[in-house]
Amino acid sequence: MLSLPFRAAALAALLGSGCGSAYAAQTLASVDGHALTLQQVEAANPQAAANAPLRQQIVEQFVQQQLLADTVHEVPPALQQRIEAAQENLRRQQLAQLAADTLWQQHPFDAAQQKAAYARALAALPAHEYWVRWIVVASPDAAHEVLDALRQGRSFAALAVQRSIGANAEFGGALGWQSARTLPAAVLGEVRKLKAGQVAGPIALDNGYGIVQWIAQRDTPKPTLQQLVPSLEQQWRNDQLQQHLAELRKAAKVEVAPQAADAKTGANEHGH
Repeated sequence: MLSLPFRAAALAALLGSGCGSAYAAQTLASVDGHALTLQQVEAANPQAAANAPLRQQIVEQFVQQQLLADTVHEVPPALQQRIEAAQENLRRQQLAQLAADTLWQQHPFDAAQQKAAYARALAALPAHEYWVRWIVVASPDAAHEVLDALRQGRSFAALAVQRSIGANAEFGGALGWQSARTLPAAVLGEVRKLKAGQVAGPIALDNGYGIVQWIAQRDTPKPTLQQLVPSLEQQWRNDQLQQHLAELRKAAKVEVAPQAADAKTGANEHGH
């Protein structure tokens, strides 16, 4: 999936934010006639626009780089190619971000979309959550030893601290509230058969054998719309972008060379 992070400040710099050439020409430092502008600094890190210490740090870094760069009097062809490739990559990246932002402005995540997305999110939630704890050991024999100790009245939490190699052993094996989304399928299948306080196992896991204890059950809490809006909007934007990309790709002629899938080819061509 194409990832296009939000860079509002960088895009504002690209477009000039209505400030005209004076903004672009604002010089923060110079080295032997090479100007270092505010636009360059904010392109390096948009947060520098409102962060003076960060801005000064970037300016000093630029000064040091320029001092070193000025000692190079002949640029090797391979390096020049990499410089030009990097410039083209940056141009493509910034224009792609601009196109994505324009798309999202044209298809906003408005109240109707929020309501529909929220309803889908609630419908997808598991019906119940289970408060469980477990003990994970390396072998079936070790699991049966733990089960025998539990039948003899040993504390589940104490055995978890002493014997478990699983998550949260130091907390008595407590996993807290879990659901069908978070519990391994084998564990969930056993938990659903239990009543409060009951134990099941051994259960084959990826990293050993588990003994699980069911403590309580509740209906899955439902987050509010306000709590979910940020993640729902991000998903909405991703969906819009992927749909738009699919349409663009269908209408375009895209050719990918076989070498693009062969990492060894590129390495060999560059002598690595």
